[in-house]
Amino acid sequence: MKSMTPYLCLSLLLGSIHAAAQTTSVRAVINTHSSQIVENITANQAPSLTVTKGSLLPLTANFSPITQTRAVDYRDWSHHIGQTVTVDSKMRALSYTGKLLSQEARTGTFSLQVNNSVMVLPSNDFYLQASSTPQQDNHPSAQYPSIVSYQSTDLSWSPKRTLIFADGVVSLINSAQIHNSATQAIQVKKSLLHYSPNLPLQAKALANTVRMSESNQADYQDNEVTYPLHSVHLAAGTDTLIKLIRLQSAIEKSEHRANIYTSLTSAGQIPLTFSNILTFRLSADAFPGQYQTFWQRDGLLIPSNHTQINIARANHPIEVTSNKSLDISGQLTLINKTSQKLPTTQTWELTVHNHSNKIKTYRVMQSMRGIISQLEGKGVKQINASSAQIEGEIQPQSSQTIRYQVSLKE
Repeated sequence: MKSMTPYLCLSLLLGSIHAAAQTTSVRAVINTHSSQIVENITANQAPSLTVTKGSLLPLTANFSPITQTRAVDYRDWSHHIGQTVTVDSKMRALSYTGKLLSQEARTGTFSLQVNNSVMVLPSNDFYLQASSTPQQDNHPSAQYPSIVSYQSTDLSWSPKRTLIFADGVVSLINSAQIHNSATQAIQVKKSLLHYSPNLPLQAKALANTVRMSESNQADYQDNEVTYPLHSVHLAAGTDTLIKLIRLQSAIEKSEHRANIYTSLTSAGQIPLTFSNILTFRLSADAFPGQYQTFWQRDGLLIPSNHTQINIARANHPIEVTSNKSLDISGQLTLINKTSQKLPTTQTWELTVHNHSNKIKTYRVMQSMRGIISQLEGKGVKQINASSAQIEGEIQPQSSQTIRYQVSLKE
């Protein structure tokens, strides 16, 4: 065994050198669909990732004309048909060597003759290693400037936003799933995650990589939402989940709300549907967007609905709908009205029921057809030209009834 040790060490060393050689180091503003790459190009070398057509931007003051040969897409294997190739599985320790017979773009499969049998395999599940390079036209190699920027769809990310409610506290968690669709590993250094749901990648976000903050929090500079990504290794063809932000806030208010619209022809009893609205403030900036909510019970997570947070800034009051209320129910009843046309005076009766063992806060907003000219009733107030609001507290296992009168005009 001792005589084999030098060979084993040499093998490990060569393996490490090969792995390092297959890793591309870049700086980037990573967007949700593509990335804006900044890369130092050594002499006689090309950009490491797939360059989106027309996006190459030299960052040197002077540069010679750059002629780019349209390279064959690595996903197009047609140039290797009839050759002996090796295909390696992306997911398992599995490889085949044989003659490539065909590739079907319609079905996403390829045919490989191994010994005397023909195998049909899915193209997306395998990498191809050709035994010979397909014949290319003898175009001169492009000479790139020392620093270039370009867009590439090889690198992108998806935000994962979560809210967890437990014991009067809400935990906000922002994570990032970074996608590397390139055929080589990528080492991302001193970069930015860029979030803009409706706008394309902004050039000014690229400039921010030069003055990137050392703090690990969302940055709203120049009205762009970014997050610093100091260093992360991305294996080829993988999705990597990383933690970004985790904040905890006390729930300041829990309220049950119902909204209803009543027309001039409304009659009888109208059931109300209440939703549980939670209010809290963040201690630091986070990412806006749609959040998946959970209720935590005994260490388990109960999935609830999705909710939208448009402004996720520090100290800004945030209201989210956690779920439909099972504690509060009610109905709105039209007692009488003077006319089915404007002007008219209507008498309404609101009844609220608390089915829980705790005091609950509720709010009902009624939007009406017409302009409110007069409103009378205890606990009822006008909030705009055609809407009234009733709010209050209700004791456990009890009911409340509020009657009010509203006069409407055109």
